[in-house]
Amino acid sequence: MSQYLFIQSQDPFTESRTRHQFDLIGQLHEAGHDVSVLLVQNGVTPARRGARTGSFDRLLDWGVPVLADTFSLEQREIDDADLKDNIGLSSLHVVIDAMLANGKVIWH
Repeated sequence: MSQYLFIQSQDPFTESRTRHQFDLIGQLHEAGHDVSVLLVQNGVTPARRGARTGSFDRLLDWGVPVLADTFSLEQREIDDADLKDNIGLSSLHVVIDAMLANGKVIWH
């Protein structure tokens, strides 16, 4: 199976396309692919505890690894204690690691 890293930079509360992107991530996960998500820029907004985004929350329920970029969180004054459970912290080095491992990196 293939390895995918999706980089989500869009806010699902203002960009309707994100639902389709989260659905695609879920479909690949369900098909047995190794899929993970890095939230950057405005893409970190659904990671806040209390934010309700059905397609994103399903990914967390299914155990899809989700990371939030620490710089993006800082810029939006979101503390790691404000994040939903099962969301890790990271920097953009995971993108380089994924490319070096010949994974498929998809930026939205």
